[in-house]
Amino acid sequence: MATQQMKPYVKLASTLASIGLGIFFIERFGLTELQKNGTVHIDGTILSIMVLAPIVLVIAGAVVFMVGKMRRL
Repeated sequence: MATQQMKPYVKLASTLASIGLGIFFIERFGLTELQKNGTVHIDGTILSIMVLAPIVLVIAGAVVFMVGKMRRL
């Protein structure tokens, strides 16, 4: 009996989304720890990149999944 394997586009999409969510939670943890101390100030550009990177990864995962699903129909 053949085993069900994940399709490559599903693997890529889930990897991108998982990395994005992982970065988001690590970022939130780090920012709350920095806020407790109150001594470190992060530049606005770096903070913007830290916020946008996880969002972009999750959206990229969704796009890869949707495009892969459409091409397989």
